[in-house]
Amino acid sequence: MSEEEVKMLLRMREDIKKKIERLEEEVMDLQKALEQIDALIVRGGFKRPSPAKEEVTAEEVAAEAIPLRAQDGTLLATLYVGERDLEVSLSEELNFTLDIPPFQSFLLNRVLSGMRSSDEEKISRGEITPGEALSYQVSAEGNKIMGLTIQNFGGERRLREIRSTLRWTLEKMYEKIIPSQG
Repeated sequence: MSEEEVKMLLRMREDIKKKIERLEEEVMDLQKALEQIDALIVRGGFKRPSPAKEEVTAEEVAAEAIPLRAQDGTLLATLYVGERDLEVSLSEELNFTLDIPPFQSFLLNRVLSGMRSSDEEKISRGEITPGEALSYQVSAEGNKIMGLTIQNFGGERRLREIRSTLRWTLEKMYEKIIPSQG
């Protein structure tokens, strides 16, 4: 086997590992959603809910807390999903600071600002109102990031994109601070 073939196989192996991780994360999220649905069914006494009850149930499910974990199982942050807004609460045990890449360069400046620009284009075309455009705010104490609020995140596709991008970003930041945390 040539060196190029070995390199190609190693890249394929890494891609497959990453896909497995994403699928495992998705399975965990689906299992949590099932648990919440089961709890709601039990709470409702197996009755068919009225339309007003369905709206409350949808809000309860939408307001769930989603833990974002590193590969080693360490809690990086908790994502609180509302109907239109997201609250990201970073793990207090980890010292995530504004200067650790790729937080500002990738997550804020590329991903969230890119979504904001896309929404501004939609506003100019009259597809959405200014009040429906994505906006975000970082809360920090000094240089330490405490959380992130994202208003008007958009639909389910954007939520998945934000969640996976946020998890990836925090994982990369975590890898940079692991030696200094011990």
